[in-house]
Amino acid sequence: MLIVNKPAGIVIHPTYKYSDGTLWNLLLAHLAKQGGDDWHPPELPDEPEWARAPLHVREMLRQKRIERLWKEDGLLPRPSLLHRLDKDTSGVVALGRTESSRRHIIRQFHDHTIVKRYLAVVQQGAPDWAEPNVPLIVLRRHRDGSESTADASFILAPSGDESFVLDGPLQRDPDERRRCIVGPTGQVATTVVKVLTVENGFSLLDVRPVTGRTHQIRAHLAALGYAIVGDQTYALPPEKNTPAAALSRQFLHAFSLTIRTYPENKVSTFTAPLANDLAAWLACYFPAAMHHVSIPIEEIEQS
Repeated sequence: MLIVNKPAGIVIHPTYKYSDGTLWNLLLAHLAKQGGDDWHPPELPDEPEWARAPLHVREMLRQKRIERLWKEDGLLPRPSLLHRLDKDTSGVVALGRTESSRRHIIRQFHDHTIVKRYLAVVQQGAPDWAEPNVPLIVLRRHRDGSESTADASFILAPSGDESFVLDGPLQRDPDERRRCIVGPTGQVATTVVKVLTVENGFSLLDVRPVTGRTHQIRAHLAALGYAIVGDQTYALPPEKNTPAAALSRQFLHAFSLTIRTYPENKVSTFTAPLANDLAAWLACYFPAAMHHVSIPIEEIEQS
């Protein structure tokens, strides 16, 4: 596996608009300098059912097993990119370096056992086009696991030991394909939100996307009426000389990824420190949040 802390401003994978300077290009150049890992298939005893086969058949079976092991556990020519972050989102990204690890990670994404947590700062306001075309369901999840209905006002106060679930299908906006909205033809999308602290009209959120739809966090929060500060697509244009205008990109950072590693199958959490530009903005405009971005992930999960 390969775990990367992606800076903001870098596209993960080449597109027709960004062919060079992507994270993918940088990773390939870095790995080319590293070379191989000196891994070789282990020497294994013959399978019991081979015992009565002629010598040349047993040798053929050994070679085929070695070829399969090379294919499954030898380094892939290129690492396998299994999830993405938007260009202006920073933080943790995982890649598979072997076929076995690729399948191992994909299975966890499919089963929704990977936990991705983001830090986001929002404030009230969003474009009219971001309003849901079908209901965006908001549920309060109590500590005992029970749920009750809630509304967008939960953003205005710390959540304590509760979290909130946003459930609304996401689709491409037919009026602008580069953004997503809550709409009738969308795919199921679920986001869990916890409010860490509130100050000066800003709320610091711990956000966990359960599903992995395009722009899910940004679109769900805008549909709620609280777009991410600095988001040039989903937030209203900031007024000059305001804190929001001091951000050149959205305040969204993938700060942790909890995943079962390969081959140990051990639950591990990888964290990325808050990017310097976002930390500097907090220190200036949202100092109450500074304590929350420096505490260990275990404390957030237990609170």
